[in-house]
Amino acid sequence: MAKKTKTPLKKSLGRKWSGSLDQNLAANQRFSGDTDSKKINLGVGTNVGADGKPWDQATAFPASLSQLVSDIGNLCGSYNPAKDVQQAAAEFVIGQQLQLPASIWNRCVVSFAAGGGSGAVGRAIDFITAQHTETQYLNLQNYSWVGYDSIAYNRGLGTRSIPVDLSKLPRKGLDVLQTVHNGSGLLVPPKNWKQAGKTFARRDQPVVLDIPYSGFDHAGLPYDEAMSQSANPLLTLVDAGAPVVVGFGPTKVFNTFKYRPGGATVAICRTEKEARHAQSRMLSNARGGTGFIDIATYALMKAMAENPDGLNSDHSAILQRLHQAEEDWANHSTGTPLADFFGPGYGGLFRILPVQPGTVEALAEQHIHVVYVDERLIRINIMGLPHSEQTGEVVQAISSRCTKKLPKALRPFAS
Repeated sequence: MAKKTKTPLKKSLGRKWSGSLDQNLAANQRFSGDTDSKKINLGVGTNVGADGKPWDQATAFPASLSQLVSDIGNLCGSYNPAKDVQQAAAEFVIGQQLQLPASIWNRCVVSFAAGGGSGAVGRAIDFITAQHTETQYLNLQNYSWVGYDSIAYNRGLGTRSIPVDLSKLPRKGLDVLQTVHNGSGLLVPPKNWKQAGKTFARRDQPVVLDIPYSGFDHAGLPYDEAMSQSANPLLTLVDAGAPVVVGFGPTKVFNTFKYRPGGATVAICRTEKEARHAQSRMLSNARGGTGFIDIATYALMKAMAENPDGLNSDHSAILQRLHQAEEDWANHSTGTPLADFFGPGYGGLFRILPVQPGTVEALAEQHIHVVYVDERLIRINIMGLPHSEQTGEVVQAISSRCTKKLPKALRPFAS
């Protein structure tokens, strides 16, 4: 009788282990200090409706949400929600928003974190580094969201860059990737996601997938199709057998920046045994080791559990608003250096633009406030621009400061 050989334990997921002011804040400070009645904030987190006022139409949330949030400072602030609410919210995130097939639901472990998408990504990083103690730095796509630097620093990790197009994936460190590049708006081609999935699976190397704006990268498509297209990178990695932990920010998906109601971390395990170990590990990384969440996150979870159709309707309206904003920029940028940034290789809220030095200050004098990436790059949120007679003027003001080419790392690539 042939001797049985043991199948090696997959180690990546769930193993039982024995300086200066943030430029996002600086942009908001400049905007807050501007007394002009027609000032415009194109910084991160700004999102305005057709009336030019900040979007605040999350109709699906409990009516008491605003009061709950305002009372956080006077309350305990942490709650351990009922299991049925957690389960329903998790099914909404995974089944409807991330669009994972039901066949792998029993291999997923979900943890909710306070603080929005950054909290969810931080939880994902903690989950992996608690098991891979040799991890000393994060590998981030070039010109990633600047907040990753603070996340890495708070965990004693350095940062290193990888190409936006995923053409080279380092062998060491923890890779954090984004389904739509959070900053440039560039979309990684499907063939690159397929190659990355094969690489991670072959190496048994974990990856954190940041999905901050589900559906936003394909806002011009019908709602269901936009969501399906946005989920493809995740499904590609999972289908390849890669060990994936997702950081997912409903705060951004539903445009509730005012409330910051938490995020979800999803460990997508490859076996049920791995998932059992991951469940224990994930709970140990929860705040205070208890799994408690703050009251705003709990309100979001209740909305997911009780009114998912309402949340989908809100999300659909946001995608329609984003599509309109993209068209406005495209129409007014025709014939200018901005025109190329609204082609098929781009999507999402943000664009990183090459500019002359001093552009942020020059635009601020015109009451237009943007975010520095570095002296020759700025980031704008295209939904921060209202539908008004100012639209053409703002586009022209930015175009006049643009230079011809992006750095090589951020140039569009064929899809």
